[in-house]
Amino acid sequence: MEPQDRSEPNTTREGGGFPRRAFLRGGALSVAGLVAAGEFGGFPALRSTSTAHASPLNAVRGPEAAYVRTWGLAPDGPCEAVGDPECRTGIPSGLRGRAGGMSVPGLGIPLGGVGAGSFHYNLFGTFGPWSMGGSQASDWWDMRTLPQAAFHIREQVAGASGGPTVKTLATRHDHIAPQRDFDGVLPRWNQLNPGDGTYAALYPFGWTTYNVFKSKVSMRFWSPIVAGEDERTSMPVAFFDVELANPTAKAIDLSVMFTFPNATPHVEGTTRTGLYSRFDTDARSGVAGVTLGSDDATNTPDSYKSEWTIAALPTAGQKLTYVTSWNGAGDGSDIYEPFASTGKLPNSALDDSDSAGAVAMTVRLRPGQKTTVRYALSWDFPQVYYDGAPEGRAVWMRRYTEFLGATSTATNDYVPNSYPFKQAFTIAKRELARHDDSLAAVEAWWKPIAENPKYPVWLRKAALNELFGMVFNASFWEAGLVSNTIPPAPGGPRLGAEIPDTHLFYTIDAGSGGAGANEMDVDSFGYLLYTKLFPTIELGRLRAWLQLTKQDRWGRVPQQIMADTGPFISATAANQGAPSATSEPVFGAPPAGTNDLGALFDPAGGDAFRDCFHKLIYRVYALYKETGDTSLLTYGYPQMLRTLKHSQFFRPPGSHLPADPPSNNPANTYDQLLVNGHGIYNCQLYLLSLQILSTLTPKARALGIPEATRAVEKEIDTELAAAKEEFEETFWNPETGRYRYCDGTGGIDGRTGDIFGAKKPVLPTDAAFLDAFYAQCVASQLGLPNLINLQRARKHWHNTLDAFLAPKDTNGVPVGPPIILDENLNPYPMDYIQPAPGRFVPEIADVWPGTTWMATAAAVHIGRATGDGKLIAKALKMSEAVANRIYDDGATTLGHAFATPESWFVANPNISRYAAYARARSVWQLVDALDTVQGASK
Repeated sequence: MEPQDRSEPNTTREGGGFPRRAFLRGGALSVAGLVAAGEFGGFPALRSTSTAHASPLNAVRGPEAAYVRTWGLAPDGPCEAVGDPECRTGIPSGLRGRAGGMSVPGLGIPLGGVGAGSFHYNLFGTFGPWSMGGSQASDWWDMRTLPQAAFHIREQVAGASGGPTVKTLATRHDHIAPQRDFDGVLPRWNQLNPGDGTYAALYPFGWTTYNVFKSKVSMRFWSPIVAGEDERTSMPVAFFDVELANPTAKAIDLSVMFTFPNATPHVEGTTRTGLYSRFDTDARSGVAGVTLGSDDATNTPDSYKSEWTIAALPTAGQKLTYVTSWNGAGDGSDIYEPFASTGKLPNSALDDSDSAGAVAMTVRLRPGQKTTVRYALSWDFPQVYYDGAPEGRAVWMRRYTEFLGATSTATNDYVPNSYPFKQAFTIAKRELARHDDSLAAVEAWWKPIAENPKYPVWLRKAALNELFGMVFNASFWEAGLVSNTIPPAPGGPRLGAEIPDTHLFYTIDAGSGGAGANEMDVDSFGYLLYTKLFPTIELGRLRAWLQLTKQDRWGRVPQQIMADTGPFISATAANQGAPSATSEPVFGAPPAGTNDLGALFDPAGGDAFRDCFHKLIYRVYALYKETGDTSLLTYGYPQMLRTLKHSQFFRPPGSHLPADPPSNNPANTYDQLLVNGHGIYNCQLYLLSLQILSTLTPKARALGIPEATRAVEKEIDTELAAAKEEFEETFWNPETGRYRYCDGTGGIDGRTGDIFGAKKPVLPTDAAFLDAFYAQCVASQLGLPNLINLQRARKHWHNTLDAFLAPKDTNGVPVGPPIILDENLNPYPMDYIQPAPGRFVPEIADVWPGTTWMATAAAVHIGRATGDGKLIAKALKMSEAVANRIYDDGATTLGHAFATPESWFVANPNISRYAAYARARSVWQLVDALDTVQGASK
């Protein structure tokens, strides 16, 4: 086929400057300021246009909330984690599997759809790390980049002496620690130096600009994550919109080349042979590209009939040329020589390896002209699989395949041969053809966050960029089970098979290691994001959790969905190694002895993580309230009622509140903060569940749900009134003007418990807990009656906020609020009860970003309800400190951007744990608290 050629450039005259915008507080740089200074060449970052492929140079300035960094510059990162010598020796230790991966300076936004497999386009212009899903990499992402993958620019100014300028838009970044090593591209390519440009990101968009050309060169990269829409949100595609502008008085010939390898989805565990390549073109859309594929009977399911496509959509004046195969195992000279010589490729193969391909676009710009070169990278790896038990394997179709022909049965099993496979070019041509529509669809939900002045700049930056985990943390979203030999959960059909058109969704809690499960207690912090913006994702997941609860004899809510057994297939325990669902619940008494409580993760007591009961209840109610889906209420109400009843088993005689007996540890998501008797966290969640069931029961009865009787309604209402009264009597301390952490009635005062070799203390009753009002925050968000006395809650905040805001690092910069303060409102030291040699005790002496954002949201709701604006303003400083440490100070020194950790130590923020942790999506609770997020289903 002939390469694509258009006769006249689709260009517009460059003109007019932008008014300068001041740099903004809370960020190292401002994209708006860079645009005003001409650094971004006026890239149309925030707006699609009415005319296809137009680029209105002075129509829109860049987003002020973007995370912005100097191109190719990243520090080594801290090297203070006790017991982890990798950053000093280069030899990986075992700590990654216990406390998560190291921080990684230099990460960028991930590209790709939800559940489609994804990769970062990072600060150095290379492609990586990678997370393609499946058990091959479920414990953490693949820290690799592809040396063959890069963008390249050739610039030749008319009449200029010397040859053209040829640059590869990538910078090498080596590090002794494998977890932080980005490597570089092939050695014969002329790479950029650190400082040769700027990198910016505000998910799902990223921008780069370069300062080494006479032309103005910039690029926007993004994937079409569309709130409320499964199709484009799930697509395996990334757009790269390269804007070229000529600000000189002479004509300039410009060429852009995109090279990419025929890459395997995983470094280990995958067989991918039978490589091929071809040139594809579509006359109707004008899209053309090189497809790199694999087809062999020996390939593993994750690479079965898989493809990549490098595609472009030429416009007037742009000419496309290509190479279908070059030596991806070489030094890069074979593909670089023709491009550097003429800016064009020979429209043929350079070898027969089928190991890499390339597409180049050329254009001549007259003085003052500009144009946009539009690329797409698409991939079709339609199957994802999990090796569970030694004999077990589950293979699934990815969610996007349904929109390309795959069908499923009433039990959500894939119909064999319904998917045509080898669809990478089909994806590329369709998505490039609707590029502008997709851009508008993304901006329809993105701009009300990115540009909303009701949200501080630091909050917009954190909220949008924290969405990275939805696509990158081993993201799994399916369109039917292909095959399975893993024993399913007992008591019914496999999870997700009971209701037609159920599509299961899953991410691991810690993308960089240490927490390879999706946990109800953790994931629920970010429920609002899914409920509001991606309700169908939330629906599929909740149906599975409800089915698990339905199939449990007692109505338990398991804490974890494990990846290594195939998400949602095998039986899932309420805690690691806990008794099966057929075991009788046990209310554990304090263990014998005078000091040691024994191993607190010992499963003998069972029924740990009892916050999960209530978190399932409020998530189902929230989604029902948001969408009005009565089928969810019909299916969910009986399970919610059974779960509530099971939680009531833990009420001591004469009490209307559930206690936290020590042998049923951990009590909740704060699994190393011991609770003595009744704890404020679970007890307040119990009030929330009662309030929700009280609200729902009349609605359920109107739908004909037999369990929703008037007697049940009366029983719940009576219990709610008594429980609320007991809550205030139990937890409010008028002497301190604070709510207590626990009531001290568990009989374990003064003891310690053993957790992984660490002697953890039983905390005092009057410790000040940062997340004391979690359930009240959810109740406020859902428009429910107040669970607690808000005037007392207001007083509690005024009596504790100064102490929570007090900790600072050695430079006097706030580190964020500790998770808990002692009875005198002091933080706990790092070495408070020392564990086995070489490890500090986490949690007690930590700052938790996800908890901080949730607690701040609670304070905002309380301040608004009590008319206390000063409380709101002061509470926001807690979250501002955390956000700035992640995306500003943290991005330059600690490497937390796009890998927000679960926590860091108050006394030494350089020591953190569980990078890329799911709890941080609670930042959306704070967004909604300040200004209600418009739901996609409305």
